[in-house]
Order: sequence, then C-alpha cells, then structure tokens
Amino acid sequence: MRVLLVEDHNDTRVVLRTLLDRCGCRTVTAKNIREARIRLEEMRFEILIADLSLPDGDGLELAREAKKLQPLKAIAVTGRTSEEERAIGVGAGFDCYLTKPIDFHELRQAIRSPANRVAE
Repeated sequence: MRVLLVEDHNDTRVVLRTLLDRCGCRTVTAKNIREARIRLEEMRFEILIADLSLPDGDGLELAREAKKLQPLKAIAVTGRTSEEERAIGVGAGFDCYLTKPIDFHELRQAIRSPANRVAE
C-alpha cells in the first residue's frame, strides 16, 4: 500500500515513516504542501496521512485537492482536538481524524479500515 505522509516536524515524520514501512507500507514523505502536491502529481497513492498545520498552508485544502486528483483515503494527524475542528476535517474530506500524540495502533487500524468511515 502506497502512503503519502505529509508532516512538517522532522522527528515525527521520520518516526511515522519508519513505523509505516515496518507495517508493510511504501511510504513517501513531504514536509509541506508544495512537496505534497508534487508527489501527488508524480505518483499514485492509496492513503494520504497529513498534518493540518503546515508551514505553507492548511492540510484541509490539501485533502480536498488530493481527493480530486486520486481516489485515496485521507487520514488527519493533528493537534487540533476540538469537536468543531474534527467536523471541519471530516467536511474537508478526511476519512479519519486522529489527534496528537498519535497512538500508532489507532493509526494502523485507520489505515486498514475501509475508506469513508470516520474514526476517532
């Protein structure tokens, strides 16, 4: 399964990529929206995992764009914890909304569950 991981914090990006790869994913990373857009134009992905607060924009818009380009599952990983923010994330197209600190078991379950089912 090919995953695009978009996370601006280097340590978090490295740890998540390592864990995803150990679960059998083929993970491609981007540290901002600009890099993510390039990856989305160059490759096909089954899953987008994106932080919402990125240095050059918002992961909400990235999810909308990605879903227009490819039929993928979108998973938010964010520090935005309010129910209002969750509703906004779901409205933007995220199939799953996970808050930081990330429980990797929850992330793994979200990756394996069917798309269009919002998990907490």
